[in-house]
Amino acid sequence: MTDPLKLASEFPAADYASWRQLAEAGLKGASFDKKLVTRMLDGFAMQPLYTNDDQDDATRLIHQVLCATVDAKDAASGWDIRQLHAHPDPKSVNAAILDDLENGATSVLLRLDAAARAGADVTSGDAGIDGIAIHCLADLDATLDDIYTNLATVAIDASAAAIPAAAILAARLEKDAENSTDADDDFASDAAPAFNIDPIGTLAATGCLPVSADDAIKQAADIAADLIDRFPHATAITVNGAPFYNAGATDGQELACLLAGGVTYMRALTDTGMVIDQAAGAIAFNVAVGTDFFAGIAKLRALRLMWSRVLSASGVDDATITINAVSAEMALSKVDPWVNMLRTTVTSLSAGLGGADSVICLPYDHLIGQPDGFARRIARNTQLILQEESNVHRVIDPAGGSWFIENLTRELASNAWGRFQSLEARGGIIKALADGSLQKEIAEIWQARESRVATRRDPLTGVSEFPNITEAKVTCDTPDLATIRKEAKARQTGFKDVIGNSLEGLITAAKSGATIAQMYEALYGKAAGTTISPLPTHRLSESFETLRDRADDHKASTGKFPQIFLANLGPVAKHTARAMFARNFFEAGGIEAITNNGFADASDTAKAFGESGARIAVICGSDPQYADMAADIAQNLKQAGATRIYLAGHPGDARADYEAAGIDDFIFIGADVLAICETALSHLGVK
Repeated sequence: MTDPLKLASEFPAADYASWRQLAEAGLKGASFDKKLVTRMLDGFAMQPLYTNDDQDDATRLIHQVLCATVDAKDAASGWDIRQLHAHPDPKSVNAAILDDLENGATSVLLRLDAAARAGADVTSGDAGIDGIAIHCLADLDATLDDIYTNLATVAIDASAAAIPAAAILAARLEKDAENSTDADDDFASDAAPAFNIDPIGTLAATGCLPVSADDAIKQAADIAADLIDRFPHATAITVNGAPFYNAGATDGQELACLLAGGVTYMRALTDTGMVIDQAAGAIAFNVAVGTDFFAGIAKLRALRLMWSRVLSASGVDDATITINAVSAEMALSKVDPWVNMLRTTVTSLSAGLGGADSVICLPYDHLIGQPDGFARRIARNTQLILQEESNVHRVIDPAGGSWFIENLTRELASNAWGRFQSLEARGGIIKALADGSLQKEIAEIWQARESRVATRRDPLTGVSEFPNITEAKVTCDTPDLATIRKEAKARQTGFKDVIGNSLEGLITAAKSGATIAQMYEALYGKAAGTTISPLPTHRLSESFETLRDRADDHKASTGKFPQIFLANLGPVAKHTARAMFARNFFEAGGIEAITNNGFADASDTAKAFGESGARIAVICGSDPQYADMAADIAQNLKQAGATRIYLAGHPGDARADYEAAGIDDFIFIGADVLAICETALSHLGVK
């Protein structure tokens, strides 16, 4: 009996050669490589189609290797849904954490304020800025009131003050253990805090360390070893790739930095006497995930693959790796922030499919201010839907077997491994940061990213594409910093005892009321610190947002946006495509387009322009209309007072004739939107 479901049995077997032939015919003479082959920023090319013939022995082993890097139980429970908290008021954060944990989140990341992260006290002007006002154990107690720290992972972000902050968190965990009423409860074995000590990431992001880099790494390793003795399931050291990626680094550059940092910490941890397996388990990797969906999956897979190779070479049998993924701030925008919901959905799904152990989905208004309950709910529900409705976590390495993803993983891992070897050959990541060579390499990539954004080769929805300049702004709550600082000061006990430099001494001092600033002073005193050029923090939308801010300020002072007149030619069917293109083009720079239903001749166009009060015009129509009317339209517009005229469309060989007629510039696909809008704003006197 024949199988009735062999629906393709009457068609010839498909093969790459036949597909390539059809593809090239469809291109009608255009270059296959230029149109269909993707050139990655890391320098390698990705083909539009892969088959089983593109797999080699090494590629076929990737899935097998990656399966060994994941704890099988994670496929049943799913990744950890981690929520970032940075509101300055500990009591407000406590209420938000309880709400998160009751509604689907499984762990929290507490970002300390700028004062605490720098080792300054609560009287500093940075207290309550860019984080929670946690300066002593009482502050942390207020933040974590009624929270079971043995059930929900608590992670901290304390930058240069990571060790004093770790002591405060350890003191809180030990208090919770002492107060536990369950006789069978082994609190220390259940708690899995993330202390996130990372002097390399701190140096890269801030340009400063309180001691020399070598001393900071040694001290971090010593404290980490003691923390793991107290909390066996903790991750004490974190290798943070976000500062590199948010400065503009490629996926390969971020991976190389992650690997170089991980190896540096592994050496330091084993130098303390830790066995290699325990040292490997004490390290977690924090990866920034952008909106390139497939690249995000491949980046996490490549990291797991490369770290497995490092562990194997080090004699570690257990290849399990801990990866915390976070939505890359570089990919988010301040204008039209609602689109951030789509962006963070992509980043969260990429992270989950790539094998992240925990994922931070940033709220859509993260860049604007303190997220409210709605923003936090959307952030955590994004992940809950991915897990509970899509079940994407039920398979170990779900991308395994995709010929495209396997090749992308292989190429990315190979590229990153070469960059990692280069960093090691140059003396390691600290030396590359100190001499500025790493910053220079990343800056060059950022310039390439900016160029792609400016020409809309990499479009940003709501920013460079489909902008809505009249949309109501998203506003966030403004905390009462004066009250928050006053209450934080009142929680301090006036601790004046001597503080020991060991973890035991720091925890003892923390329990007695010592502040982060006091422990920071005890640890570092007047030691000569390290200062380098920090990595900048970039966002793909930042240049467009600068133009939009100028336009918004202009509207606030004059009552209207800077404007440009669309000189639409003929009926709607003739001009609508280029009129819409021109409107989106200039409104991406905050310039409002005055539109209309089109004009039959030059005199009507010039009359309407004069009545509009605009100074700049854009001629919009079809190529045949341009050949017949553009020169006459431009001359009449100039006579009507137009001080600058654009033509929507590529001028081709007619550029000189158009310019002679008075047309100043041209807008078309591939033009530099940023530069043209900047010129237009300046011409309009928008400061």
